[in-house]
Amino acid sequence: MIGSLWTGISGLAGAQTALDNESNNIANVNTIGFKSSRISFADQMYQNNIGKGTQVLDAEKMYTQGNLKTTGVNFDVALSGDGFFAVSNTRGGGTAETFYTRAGNFRMGDSGNLQDTIGNEVQGWAVGTEPITTTSNPNIDRFTTDYTKLLSSKIINYSSAIETVTAKATDYTLTAVSDDAKIFSGYGLKSKYGKISDVEELVKAYSTALQNLKSDPNSSSASATTQISHIDLPGYTALTGSTAETGAVTKDGDQVYIYIDGKKISQSYISGTARTGVDAAQDGYIKTMKAFADKISEIPGLKAYVADPVGSPANYVPSTADLDVLQGILRIESIIPGKSFTISSVSMVSSGTDKPGVYVNDTVADAGKGVGALESIRSALNEAITGKQTDVYTLTDLGTPDGIKDYLYGISIYDKGLEKNILVPNTGGTNPVLDPIAITSPAGVDAFVSAINLDPDLKQYIVATNVNGNLVIRTLDSNFDVEFSGDMKLDVNSDGLLDALDTDIKRNADYSGREGTGAEFLEIKTRIDQTASKGSLQLRLDTLGISDSAFGDFAVDSTGLITMTQDGAMFAVGQIAIARFITNRGLEPVGNNLLSSTLASGDPIYNLNNDKTAEVKANTLELSTADLSESLVNLMVFQRAFEANSKSITTADTILNTLIQLKR
Repeated sequence: MIGSLWTGISGLAGAQTALDNESNNIANVNTIGFKSSRISFADQMYQNNIGKGTQVLDAEKMYTQGNLKTTGVNFDVALSGDGFFAVSNTRGGGTAETFYTRAGNFRMGDSGNLQDTIGNEVQGWAVGTEPITTTSNPNIDRFTTDYTKLLSSKIINYSSAIETVTAKATDYTLTAVSDDAKIFSGYGLKSKYGKISDVEELVKAYSTALQNLKSDPNSSSASATTQISHIDLPGYTALTGSTAETGAVTKDGDQVYIYIDGKKISQSYISGTARTGVDAAQDGYIKTMKAFADKISEIPGLKAYVADPVGSPANYVPSTADLDVLQGILRIESIIPGKSFTISSVSMVSSGTDKPGVYVNDTVADAGKGVGALESIRSALNEAITGKQTDVYTLTDLGTPDGIKDYLYGISIYDKGLEKNILVPNTGGTNPVLDPIAITSPAGVDAFVSAINLDPDLKQYIVATNVNGNLVIRTLDSNFDVEFSGDMKLDVNSDGLLDALDTDIKRNADYSGREGTGAEFLEIKTRIDQTASKGSLQLRLDTLGISDSAFGDFAVDSTGLITMTQDGAMFAVGQIAIARFITNRGLEPVGNNLLSSTLASGDPIYNLNNDKTAEVKANTLELSTADLSESLVNLMVFQRAFEANSKSITTADTILNTLIQLKR
């Protein structure tokens, strides 16, 4: 009789445990990501083939897929398939402990990190702390409200990393101004709208290069090259005597034309005026050739210059000197690396007779590949938007150099390597001061050009050119985006030293400025390295050093990649890590929708790009797997079992009492 009592008691205990488990299932029927559990019973030991009751072997979680519900809430994410979100409790002191959950009702915490509802921080691969920037302004390293022009933005998936490349510019349509024809005719002259068109053509090329890199991120790298061509037309053989080659334009009704990409560009003869060293016909030829170059420069993406063949083989160097222009040579170059143009014919027409010219491709366009192609086009786009600083001094500004007056010249310029403004040339030492070069008794602009370009210090940063009889000083290709402040002075006492007596000569405010649109360019590259350790995921764009505006539109894709979209630009800011285990049932529930790993579950397994894990569903939550109807049925079953076991106890107790009474 005692055995049947203990057997009944074990049945009561088992039924009670089952009732507790089922009550927990029912209580969590609305708990996000909850996995229902079941009780596993086993019979106990036997004596003479008679069992001694039941025992509870395990209360095991059933890791079946829960139904998915679309919520429309950006921060809600669900898992479809095998895997768990990893979260870390960073609220206490000491080492943070990592837990695992299927509940994806996340939020942005006060610190900007992605968190669960109780403040545990979601784990994953985060953006590196220092974005890589290419900027035309060394004082700006993140996007501000001034950068209103989105040039392109792409997310590039490498085998073990994810990069976001985004470029913006300030409004170049507002800052662009036309080059002055009086100064720059024949020397790459661009109108305001021509500069804007150049930028827009380069934006297309930049976007294409980014898309190509996105499509094939592991391609080899090769820089893109720019096509440079020259045309050779009938010219004059001398500056005097009006000796012209047959077919050269010399009078009204004559013209010069070229076909580029099937489009005809023509320039009619412009009447000239006799001046020192040049008669009227020659002056007309010079004006016509410069205007012809300007017409070609109106084509978006092209620049044309009158040129002088220098060296052997010839290097067609832009030059507006009369003698050079009279040779009838133009240099035509694409400003878009990798983009070619086709010249099909070029000719001068004199007295109704065509005299074809020669056209030759000196450098062939090559589109390049991968990162190299992108960097080539980015540099060209940056230069077109920013432009080289251009300081112009006319003869009037310089006081008509007469071979008697002396001048001094130096600059203050930003040095990228030193990351600060420096004086060039300078006295050296701990506290250097400006030590300008002496331009002694210059008789014209060429003397200024020679003195500036020969100085070993100045030529590292700037180059001087005689353009149509004006002194033009620009930054080099290597530092086109750098600002400088020129210090030109009349050396009154001709001592070659900078002193209070020297008179300032200001650059010409009407003609000076930027060669490009005069706007600012900024490209920011961020990288998520999936070979790095996992950590918290920061969502604030200002904290990440991307933008001075903190927030954007949160989104997550099927691999767990988190993006924030701001003003049309999409930034990859992190990737949620999805953990898998050898045995999910080995995980230990610890409450708050959290599980901890055990020896039975094994350590978590993470894959690059969350390959071979659950698919992440955005704006969705996984519902509880607790089945209310099934649980209610189970409650009745376990209630009956409890009542039946209690009956066996009371029956055994009655029999035991009867036996006791018989003994008495």
